[in-house]
Amino acid sequence: MAIQPAVCSNCGGALEVDDTDLNGFCECKFCHTKHKVIDVITIDGLPTVKSLLMNAEMLIDDGNLERAETTYKEVLKIKPNCHEAWWGLFVCNDAFNRYYGYQDKYGNSGPLTKASLMQEAINKYANRAIQFAPPAQAESYRQAISEDVDFIQRASNGEFDRPSGGKSGCYIATAVYGSYSCPEVMTLRRYRDDYLANKAWGRLFIRIYYAISPALARHIRPDSLIGRTVRRYLDSKVRKLTD
Repeated sequence: MAIQPAVCSNCGGALEVDDTDLNGFCECKFCHTKHKVIDVITIDGLPTVKSLLMNAEMLIDDGNLERAETTYKEVLKIKPNCHEAWWGLFVCNDAFNRYYGYQDKYGNSGPLTKASLMQEAINKYANRAIQFAPPAQAESYRQAISEDVDFIQRASNGEFDRPSGGKSGCYIATAVYGSYSCPEVMTLRRYRDDYLANKAWGRLFIRIYYAISPALARHIRPDSLIGRTVRRYLDSKVRKLTD
């Protein structure tokens, strides 16, 4: 609960408003007039949260996502737990990702890159909107990202891996890290799909890898000397790919 001062527009009486839900209502204890929270809250003469949110929504409608993003951040300076602003930032970020074809800063694309960008947006923005929203609105947010969550899960399970000679698993990396869907293996799979598979020498490497890696992987355990040695090499590769 976050209590903010406000003024009744009907009788001028002082209100104490719980701003947890900006779309909720408060009642004046003097004249019993009901007010929507977002209509009465102000903070030290700064623009009202309501006006900033309305402005951000109009900017999104006009396609001005960068200014909308800036405006939502202004809202959060006033009210850090404003779920509408956190959700607005998610909407802007998702729109940016879609506009650029879900490419990361290195120009990589593909299912794993898309899943990674989706997960980042959900973690940074959508989950905070869900955290601060009232239960009904939080559930609405969860429903809105359900398709993204499903895509992320399918990508982490390898459903979108490109087949190569009938094989698609990262055998050695999976054997070394002990999990097919851990972040390191996902990074290496993304490197395979978004970089190696687009180069002639890379495709040759992939074919050779899948010809020999299943047999090699059967002899690798994460805690073995070979497993630890290979992991150190792969760790250095992953660091270069993510720096």
